[in-house]
Amino acid sequence: MTADRKSNAAILIAFVVMSVAVAGYFTGLQAPMKVTAADSNSAGVKQQTDSSPTTAEGVILATHYSEMTATQRTDRSQTQLSTLKSTIQPLAEIRISPEEKLVALQQRARNRAFNGAPPTVPHSIDHQSDTACVACHQTGVVTASLRIPRMSHTFLANCTQCHVESHPRHLPPEVFRENLFAGLPAPTAGPRAFPGAPPQIPHTTWMRSDCMSCHGYEGRHGIRTTHPWRSNCLQCHAPSAAMEQTLMSAEPTFLPGPEIRK
Repeated sequence: MTADRKSNAAILIAFVVMSVAVAGYFTGLQAPMKVTAADSNSAGVKQQTDSSPTTAEGVILATHYSEMTATQRTDRSQTQLSTLKSTIQPLAEIRISPEEKLVALQQRARNRAFNGAPPTVPHSIDHQSDTACVACHQTGVVTASLRIPRMSHTFLANCTQCHVESHPRHLPPEVFRENLFAGLPAPTAGPRAFPGAPPQIPHTTWMRSDCMSCHGYEGRHGIRTTHPWRSNCLQCHAPSAAMEQTLMSAEPTFLPGPEIRK
């Protein structure tokens, strides 16, 4: 058999298989779903719920293909896509009053043990993989029912090492150990070099390299920036020289200067 005949035979076999598959699919759409008593007895399936469509023998019928679009789902599986649509309007003017800023700062403080502490997780988690955290918090989103902030730092491999559940299910609701620790008050605004100058960053930038995680579109309204379309924040807002200092383990030593002979 030549190569052309083999190719023609393969095409013919593929055509027959596809024809049988298509015919079987449309035949299944029109075929009635009936369960005989013998089938129900051999299957041994009992009725699971009162609302499930069953026969007299208690066998749960499969949903017909033509009825799948009209099948009533449970409340757990229903999702209103309108509430998941992003409500961010990039061209909208942003105006923030002092009262709104104070409310946002109070909400931010309630989610932290002290100023500078990692924010707690306000929802229950099943931490088997960091992929679940990154799926929502890598980019962040704002919808009609959700405000998901994005990470303020680069990806780290273990989210629950710093971020713990605010109401864990596996621990009793009690204080681990009494203490008198009190953190520093959270800053309300950064100082300005002169009236009208950009405010200085009132906190450290350590683990806060992404300013837009708090001050961007996904942040709380009271602490959002009025110009989120500008991407280089440090071009105008200078970090605090006192806060950004790093303690050294030892004083640096230098080589002696060159000896100059006359």
